[in-house]
Amino acid sequence: MRLRRKPLIVLLVKRAVLFLAVMSALTLFLYGVGTAQDFLESTQIGLLRLSSLFGLLLTVGSAYGALLDVFFAFARRNRRFLLGSLAYVLSALFGAAAAVFSNGVLVVAAGNLA
Repeated sequence: MRLRRKPLIVLLVKRAVLFLAVMSALTLFLYGVGTAQDFLESTQIGLLRLSSLFGLLLTVGSAYGALLDVFFAFARRNRRFLLGSLAYVLSALFGAAAAVFSNGVLVVAAGNLA
């Protein structure tokens, strides 16, 4: 029995979601380092806005990837895609948490801005 290859759209979405997850984690890491290293306030706000953007894009992309994997799991009768949809759901939760955290910090910090 010959194994089928994954469709191109599944590969593209997977790589885009991986890129967005790495960028979201990186901006949150840089915000944490910047808090300890006393980065400028404008830099911190820029990092939080980027983190919010990457988190929202990650959530949307992961939701699309999960729906795509569920579709291909039923269309091709292949359970391997269902495991991928679970990974997409977890990354969507990470993206939503990153977006909520960064927006929450932005709202709290807005009271301290001149």
